[in-house]
Amino acid sequence: METIEKPRYGFVAWKYFASMAVIGFAGLALVLVTFVFPLSFLVRWILRLVGAPIAFVGLYIGTSYIFLYEKALKRRGDNWSKIAEFSQLKGNEKVLEVGCGTGIGSISLAKKLPRSKIVGIDIFKGVSGKSPESAMRNAQIEGVADRVDFRYGNALKIPYADETFDLVTMGSVLHELHSEKDKTKALREIYRVLKPGGKFVTLEILRNKKLALCVLAFALVWKPKEYWPTLIERGGFRNVTTRSFRSVISFGIFTGEKPVAKLTGRI
Repeated sequence: METIEKPRYGFVAWKYFASMAVIGFAGLALVLVTFVFPLSFLVRWILRLVGAPIAFVGLYIGTSYIFLYEKALKRRGDNWSKIAEFSQLKGNEKVLEVGCGTGIGSISLAKKLPRSKIVGIDIFKGVSGKSPESAMRNAQIEGVADRVDFRYGNALKIPYADETFDLVTMGSVLHELHSEKDKTKALREIYRVLKPGGKFVTLEILRNKKLALCVLAFALVWKPKEYWPTLIERGGFRNVTTRSFRSVISFGIFTGEKPVAKLTGRI
């Protein structure tokens, strides 16, 4: 019987959750030590008071990944289908995905836009896969290798000429740029490589009560829905729109347009 090869897109951000689980087990070990070894009353209770909250927070967040992945993150392709739907595209655009990782976004767009050419760039570190070859392998398996291309590239210095693309997309990449300066710099790079009238679309996880319940105070790492339109306008984009959809994790799709006429003054 012939084995059907399947794409491997990897697990989103699993290393962060795994790290929290390791920290949780370390806290649990501190607590267990107090029951195994003869310690003074003061040392025993200090270890318990320190270890117990570390164990709870670390293991709670670490195990929450199983639930989050099965209920929300596993359906990443569906999220990119929504990007294609909400972008009102003709289907023959030249598209750039910034932060393509293992290619699920670019490949999903290629399936939805059969006459488009899609390029994905990434620094290929951490959860992004080790090289463009892993993303291209997935594209070959999915049958879209003739319309996608994956290359090394940085959001802060996109390796393409001015006014090259009709559409630039991102999937929770701006979130990974922690400083406001870097976020704005990335948006201006995107603005630069877009053609006049071109669109920018980003998919972002939204901070809300559900996310706080899943990851506790670490939910503060993400931004609320109101944050993103203001940031995108700061990059020079106009007609910014917001689409949000609720799941275990709520997502927002934010779009902006590069004006056809050049803006006066500094962007």
